[in-house]
Amino acid sequence: MSRSGLAVVHLASEMAPLVKVGGLGDVVGSLAAEQARRGHRVTVCLPAYRALAFPEGWTREVLAGAEVPWGMGRERARFELLHSPFGTDERGSLRVLLVGHAGERRFFERPGIYTEPATGAGYPDNAERFLFFARAALEGLKALGEPVDVLHAHDQQAAWAPCFVRTLEKRARIFRGTATVFTVHNLGYQGIHDPWVLGLAGFPGHLFHAASPFEFWGRVNYMKVGLAFADLLSTVSPRYAQEIQQDGEYGFGLEGVLQRRGADLRGILNGIDDVVWDPARDPYLARPYDAAHLEGKRASHGALAAECDFAPGRPIVGMVTRLVDQKGLDLVEEAAADLLELNANYVVLGHGQSRYEELLERLMLDHPERVHFCSRQDERLAHLIEAGSDLFLMPSRYEPCGLNQMYSLRYGTVPVVRETGGLADTVEEFDIGSRQGTGFLFGPYEAEAMVGALKRALAIQKQPELWQALQLNGMARDFSWRASADGYDRLYEEALERVRAGQVPTLESVKATLKV
Repeated sequence: MSRSGLAVVHLASEMAPLVKVGGLGDVVGSLAAEQARRGHRVTVCLPAYRALAFPEGWTREVLAGAEVPWGMGRERARFELLHSPFGTDERGSLRVLLVGHAGERRFFERPGIYTEPATGAGYPDNAERFLFFARAALEGLKALGEPVDVLHAHDQQAAWAPCFVRTLEKRARIFRGTATVFTVHNLGYQGIHDPWVLGLAGFPGHLFHAASPFEFWGRVNYMKVGLAFADLLSTVSPRYAQEIQQDGEYGFGLEGVLQRRGADLRGILNGIDDVVWDPARDPYLARPYDAAHLEGKRASHGALAAECDFAPGRPIVGMVTRLVDQKGLDLVEEAAADLLELNANYVVLGHGQSRYEELLERLMLDHPERVHFCSRQDERLAHLIEAGSDLFLMPSRYEPCGLNQMYSLRYGTVPVVRETGGLADTVEEFDIGSRQGTGFLFGPYEAEAMVGALKRALAIQKQPELWQALQLNGMARDFSWRASADGYDRLYEEALERVRAGQVPTLESVKATLKV
């Protein structure tokens, strides 16, 4: 267990409740709040997006700006400090350093986060936007002048920060005793850009060569930079930490780097916010419930059926997901006819690739009594789907952790998932004889295997005594951040011990580690 009272800084592109696109926002927000409750002094560095939501009770403080080194010149940054009114005790604190761009293009004063909402296309200058965020965040921290014990960067948008701390900022006073941690939330999104970004980052061109920490098949890979320079690495589930070192299916070309740093890689399962996701206190439910009062779940089932215009009687299979290949939507597409032959109705909430949005819209048009699709973000409906569904389907090609299967278990909704990553770490196949287990899994990434798992689940659903035992098994599981934060405390202490022993990455040591 780590000593209490650490000064912890997170750098991330999302943080709930201020801004959330996916699970990254939930994780960063929940982890930071739990760490503050434990007595740590937590600062989250976040881009100052136009779309930020400021919850009631948060206070804002405008800080002085700074000139940020930017290639051969400088770009102006502006900063605000937000103070949270909750999630802390007398020892800990939680605040947010907003990192804005005052240059001509105003990197973050746009309607979207990563993409242009009107087209769904990524902003063409995302390479610059998030490189600037990482460099400017460190300037903002230096302006605050408070020593940092642990700098924790999340995913490729923040991946340059550990590199800067160990190279261009290695003489900065506040970072002299800093340990750096880099967490991979999803290796499928790496931030691969043209080589000219290396100059903007402040590094000479001769460092761009095969097997350098900056080169990846002739381009610069932000994720690789984070993996190369951080003191310790983590992923968001134990199984995913193993999978990404095995081959290109999960490693996406970085499996060699991960193998060479395998001794520094830890898998720490994400937690869930069990205050926000609590069926007994959920404000989005007309009739909250718990394991001793499952009649409230039946009421939510009725409310969801009514909202979807489903006739009563059939089980409901829910999905709340990004509509992308990773999430297994190609299996749903392939198995659409077989799914409609099952005795179940389907409700899907999410948006993404037009191919899958059009598929679901067509299915809803052709089968309105069986399929309901909403292409939007809707927190109320997400909670109702978790509470009102009988089954929750997650057929992911790969899944670093996944949160919805843990929400489902807490709500007595039985998950049907592919046996991969965090899904395999959190869902156990139900055994009729022992009545142990929490859901249903399938191994091969095949539509037939997915449909088979749903058939097994629906067969148990017809047997009320077995079904209730299965529901209660899931509701008894504890996936709160209290357990997960213990893992990060241990990770931080291990990284700090390395720093105290002088065992920190340098440009030369990183080059030697990655040398083939």
